[in-house]
Amino acid sequence: MTQYRGLYINHVYYNSKADIDEAIKQREINNYKMRCEIFVMRKTMEASIFADQQAEILHNEFGISWEELERIETEAYANA
Repeated sequence: MTQYRGLYINHVYYNSKADIDEAIKQREINNYKMRCEIFVMRKTMEASIFADQQAEILHNEFGISWEELERIETEAYANA
């Protein structure tokens, strides 16, 4: 078993580093959606900053474009 980014490549859950990277990316996207839903419910500056910080992480660390982030945000608003 090899450890990578705090998770193990054990050929049960994750078969490669790419699988782990994709799982972490999806977890962060779901986190962003949750933060957008919190903003819809509370409509405060703090909630806006909370969501914006996650958007910057997704853009800077995972290379997601601002247009894609806007689509994710719009989808989260529609579901909230």
